Amino acid sequence: MRIKKLKLVVLFFVLATCTMFSQNKKYETYTVQQGETLQSIARKFVITPYKLLKLNPELAENDALVEGKILIVPNKNYNPASAAIDDGKDYVENGMLIHKVLPKETFFRLRKEFGVSKRILRKYNPILRVEDLKAGQIIKFPVPRNYKQDAVEEQLSMATKPYLVRPKETKYGISRRYGISIEKLEELNPQIKEAGIKMTDIIWVPDTQEIPDPEEGFSYHKVEKGENLFRLGQLFEMTEEELIAANPELREGVQEGMLIKIPLNEKNNTSAFIPSVSVGKEIKAILMLPLMSHKPTVDFSKNRTADIATDFYLGAMMALDSVKKMGLSVDMKVFDTQNNKKVISSLLASGNLGGADVMIGPLFFGNVQFVASILKNKEVTIVSPLSQKDHGLIANSKLVQSAASEDKMITNVMEHIKRTYKDENIVIVTDTLATSSLKVAKMLKELQPLDSLNKITVLKPEKGYIKRDLFMEKVVEKRDNFVILLSNDGIVTTDVVQNLGSMSEKVKITLFGFNKGSNFKNVNDNDLARVNFHYTASNYIDYEDDLVKDFVTMYSHKNYSKPSEYAFRGFDVTYDMLLRFATYSNTNGALNAGYSTRASSKFEYVKSETGKGFVNQGIHLMKYDGLHIVKVEETMATETE
Repeated sequence: MRIKKLKLVVLFFVLATCTMFSQNKKYETYTVQQGETLQSIARKFVITPYKLLKLNPELAENDALVEGKILIVPNKNYNPASAAIDDGKDYVENGMLIHKVLPKETFFRLRKEFGVSKRILRKYNPILRVEDLKAGQIIKFPVPRNYKQDAVEEQLSMATKPYLVRPKETKYGISRRYGISIEKLEELNPQIKEAGIKMTDIIWVPDTQEIPDPEEGFSYHKVEKGENLFRLGQLFEMTEEELIAANPELREGVQEGMLIKIPLNEKNNTSAFIPSVSVGKEIKAILMLPLMSHKPTVDFSKNRTADIATDFYLGAMMALDSVKKMGLSVDMKVFDTQNNKKVISSLLASGNLGGADVMIGPLFFGNVQFVASILKNKEVTIVSPLSQKDHGLIANSKLVQSAASEDKMITNVMEHIKRTYKDENIVIVTDTLATSSLKVAKMLKELQPLDSLNKITVLKPEKGYIKRDLFMEKVVEKRDNFVILLSNDGIVTTDVVQNLGSMSEKVKITLFGFNKGSNFKNVNDNDLARVNFHYTASNYIDYEDDLVKDFVTMYSHKNYSKPSEYAFRGFDVTYDMLLRFATYSNTNGALNAGYSTRASSKFEYVKSETGKGFVNQGIHLMKYDGLHIVKVEETMATETE
């Protein structure tokens, strides 16, 4: 008899547990029976067919249901109060606050937190008349005055949706599909942290559009603010007709946030980075700049370092505001390096830099090299924001060179020349530096196959300049001329441009350079227009672009001045890095996520040739069109039309 009673108790306990468990799951699975339709199943669960389709987006409205298919359906026994209590949250029902007693919680503590006396607690909870409070007990009492009911409402209003785990799916695959980290997926579904997932489990995922599995021959792009068909066509070198053919929904217009398919071709063979900012995601970032705050006063007209750093900082703060509006939480610490290695060493030793996901800065190559060597065994990703010197030999796998190196720029120009070469006379002008000689040797190796007569000319200055007669001899009238300038020396640069610019209009010249830096300070723009000057740049600011206009307006409103190129750079680098680390929780994921185009910069990261860190190969090729500067790609597209 006792055994029978014991079995009944056990059975009651199991049934109660199962009932409670089934009540606490908002959704459950349902197996389609023979002959059932979308409409009949919707009626069975008292929902609309639209709601059933929304819960099971893989279904099409007119598709016949297959017997045995598993669907997500509402749980008829779902009890929000029980679910909230199980999650450790209070719940209001019929004017009573339902509360789960916490470990070490006492009558005194309840009185202090909720203002409820022991007498009231015993009145509404008879069990407390015969025993003391115990952790795990469910008690109730009248809702206290001024009580804020936010826990359950917050849970129910989260931008999430149920997801049915598919065969062989993993936590990594699902988190990638929704652009979140595994940690965030486990935060949404605490039960899977230890137990894992299995087929037919129903879990919560962000209520956003899925990032589809890549189709062969396609990449994907998430439409950003200000993008239209024309801009998308420029970005991917496609016609509007080609974009619409791949994405028929574009006939109805381009909307921010749309996910569109981009056919890959020879010109466009990389995927775009698609950011995904999860609610509650937090990034820890560090900004290291030579702000020179230790000086009593700073004359920005004379202190170029402080001027650049301050503009970069103001742009970075604009980026911080932008990502926070997207729902990203950023803990950013700003440190003044004073452009001094002793100060930097002290900052690194202070412990204030611990736990950071990404460090932007220092600005200058020597300081970047110093920091990267000290932190080479740390987890923080270091972003070098401005320097174009080759970072490949710095031994740090988490170092990111966000400004394309001169070697990358030379490669870009060489590729352009090889694509457009039509028997032009090629002349390379350089200086006497040994490093320049090595680069010239590489260029000759690249270009030699173009000239069957092997008559590529290399000119070097003697006593600081090149004789005009030598230019007249080597730059010919009977053929178009490609002249390549490889020097950062201001005197050599000015000499070359003046000599070429003063030649007869009958002599057709295209001058190529690598980054229009301080060596062009004394060069006349009219001479550059005359020689059809082409050059590479990490930044290009198109003031007619809607995104640029928006940035200029917001920056001017906040800072009472127009943004400089360094303010643009500060915004672009900071905004892009924060979004990459909001989407991916590690350096490789963030940097391998695809290319991105910001207000003035393009970021397309690849592993450096030495395998130590990453380098940006996103480069703009510019040209003088009269006295206007335009992107070469846009000019070529117009000419084709």
